[in-house]
Amino acid sequence: MSRFYNLMSRSRYVLLAAAYALLVLLMCYMLGNTTFSLGEDKVIAQRLHAMKSVLTKSEAFTYYNLFPVNVAYDRELVDWEDEYGIPVGKMPVTDRASLLRFLQIAKETDYRYIMLDVFFEEGITTPVDSALFSLIADMDNIVIPAHRDTKAADEILHSRQAFADYSTSIFDGDFGKYRYIYDDSCSMAWKMYADLTGAEFSQWGPFAFCNGRLCRKCLFPDFRVNPAGNAYTSGGDKVYYNLGADLLESTEDIDFSVLLKDKCILIGDFTESDMHNTYVGDMSGAYINYNAFLSLKSGKHYVSFWPMFLLYVVYFMISYILIKHTSVFQLIPFLRKVKSPVWRFIFSWFGFSIVLSIFSTAVYLIEGNIYDILAVSCCFSILSTCLEFYQTLKSKSL
Repeated sequence: MSRFYNLMSRSRYVLLAAAYALLVLLMCYMLGNTTFSLGEDKVIAQRLHAMKSVLTKSEAFTYYNLFPVNVAYDRELVDWEDEYGIPVGKMPVTDRASLLRFLQIAKETDYRYIMLDVFFEEGITTPVDSALFSLIADMDNIVIPAHRDTKAADEILHSRQAFADYSTSIFDGDFGKYRYIYDDSCSMAWKMYADLTGAEFSQWGPFAFCNGRLCRKCLFPDFRVNPAGNAYTSGGDKVYYNLGADLLESTEDIDFSVLLKDKCILIGDFTESDMHNTYVGDMSGAYINYNAFLSLKSGKHYVSFWPMFLLYVVYFMISYILIKHTSVFQLIPFLRKVKSPVWRFIFSWFGFSIVLSIFSTAVYLIEGNIYDILAVSCCFSILSTCLEFYQTLKSKSL
């Protein structure tokens, strides 16, 4: 009879641990699908990226079919008014006549895709707007940015727009996770991915799916293409082409049908006003979007079974130890003298963070994704504290 009772007790421990581990894993997935960040994710991403670079000896590279076009030095002045419609002077914007000329050339070639990271804001007008906007709307495989709080200059552009807003951490305001899916639209990276591959997004409750497979809506992209502000490689090759100086002023000497064939044309400000601080250093918004696309292309957004199973096993083992032994302090002799509930919580949280950091590092090296450590550690510390409190009440009642 006692053997049966012991078996039932162990089964109860296993079921409780399995259920709690599943809840923690679900919370981990849901947190991963939000852009919320206290800033520690960026530090973790920075360190894990450096570690992976050393272990795999990987270096940033220029994707073979990328054709970057820098518009930072192609500017024109337009009239600008304040919020009351009162003229206040001139403002520099991307030279839309030059942009129109280049897109007219590109349309006659067999380019693969154009990611045009130049925003056409309502209230800014130039003489070529009608022709430029009509051309963009008429071109295939092209995406332009949209921002939540700003309207586009013309409704004809809506079919080519996708969001280019970046989430930032609370404390330092630096670039955080890249959000691929919004409530009613998608990001530039996702639109490019869907246009080129036919990928379809769906959602059921808190779960996101790509082509019927469980996926994530937010990621820390792999920044594999990082020009780091340099115009030339160490070998003297151009990293990007300046729109006017390198391309439009040499149209008679360039065979664009060959130069742009099968190329992903990336157009944006690579050097001046669109730089963002990421975990690999400063990077232009256009390159952030393109790297986010590459992460999708490599399947990083998919939830892989084995890494998740490994995390579940770790969460289950921690839960089982806590539920069976009430407190992790019983397993560590020199910590048994700690009586303060606050210090016990802090010590347990710190210990869980170390253990989870080790396993999260292993998962990152396997699939390249970063999982929350601090929030999950809090979950186990709360469980440990609650079990201790319950055990104390139980002993006093006897």
